[in-house]
Amino acid sequence: MKSFSLFALLLALLVSSCSEDKAAPPVPLEDAIYTGQVDFAGGGRIFYEITGPDWDTPNVYMGETLLIMGQAYIDKGILLPETNEMAAYSSGATPVLTFHPLFEGLSEEETENLKEAEDGTPPEGTYAFRGLLIDSEGTEREVFNVQGDLTVNATDYAPVVVNLEPLPTETARIYTLAITHTYTIGQETFTRITHTEFAQVWRAPLPGTKLYQKIIRWGCQWLDNAFPDEGETSENELADILLLGMENLVPLGYRYGSLTRPVPYTNKAEVFLDYKQSACGEFYGFFMDLVETQGIDANYLIFWFPNPTPDWYSMYETIDLPALGRDSKVWRYADHGLVEVNGRVYDPTYLLIKENADEYEDYLFARFCYGDEGKCGAGNAWCLIPSGPQGICADNTPGYDEELGFIRSRGETY
Repeated sequence: MKSFSLFALLLALLVSSCSEDKAAPPVPLEDAIYTGQVDFAGGGRIFYEITGPDWDTPNVYMGETLLIMGQAYIDKGILLPETNEMAAYSSGATPVLTFHPLFEGLSEEETENLKEAEDGTPPEGTYAFRGLLIDSEGTEREVFNVQGDLTVNATDYAPVVVNLEPLPTETARIYTLAITHTYTIGQETFTRITHTEFAQVWRAPLPGTKLYQKIIRWGCQWLDNAFPDEGETSENELADILLLGMENLVPLGYRYGSLTRPVPYTNKAEVFLDYKQSACGEFYGFFMDLVETQGIDANYLIFWFPNPTPDWYSMYETIDLPALGRDSKVWRYADHGLVEVNGRVYDPTYLLIKENADEYEDYLFARFCYGDEGKCGAGNAWCLIPSGPQGICADNTPGYDEELGFIRSRGETY
């Protein structure tokens, strides 16, 4: 009997322990007053689009309002708004946040001695807002800490405008903006915490840059805390990090390969985001946008045979190497696109970096072969026949030989 009682006691303790370890589910927000929405503006604010998850899904332009409480829930002490999109600013920016207090009404007990609440007018009260930028290493920096009296309008509260401290210069990071929202009405105080993703690019994006949420986020994540402790960081050092960061896209399903391009065709950067398998043109468009979002000028560089023919050299044959998300092999095509930053060559397809176009060509292109791309099959068959379309190839000697028939072109479009 004693053994059975001991077993029952142990079982009860185990069940109790498991119940305590089990996370409590989120609960709806039922505060009498809370922040209905937060608008993000000020100098250096970056307005972007959300694209994807596929080409047929319309893009969503993000304006000033990024946090909307809506049907909010509370999970482990953190308030989860219905809408909570990433804020994005350039280095040295001066963000301005506008809080919109929302009064939902007090209970009968809470409204005792508060005449305003009884007749439908929001009662007098106070607010206190505190904001922390928390970096990837957990370091916190206070960017605002304000308090004051709520201004009562006829049926609601006036918005509260808060100026943040200027952001650091020439820094690219992803932060968490932790905001503590506190309201006091009578003897009741309501305090909630929200977490919002906050991106800061290295310099203001160049005019005309295609600004997409994913590109801003990825660029800031890859550059995050990647600056030397001493000396000035160069544009090419940052471009190096961004190129090698593309390896992070492989687990997300991005890879090099043929695709049927959408019609109408807008820009290569967006096609890259929405088509996880894409060609070198989309790769270079994406990388140009990635670099120029950080305020670094870039241009495309295309090696191409303008008139592919089975009767003359009109195909490139690469060394044996892997493309992004693909196995190592010899690749063959009639043209190839990449990116230049201050004359240095970046190949986002093969994640190669070379000091100039001549060095790049001598390294990657092992041979030039007869045959137009159509000889390999359909227009997007990528010409991977090991011996070449016609089996006639010439080794690529050092330097640029215009007599072989290929040319180089440069430009600024994505």
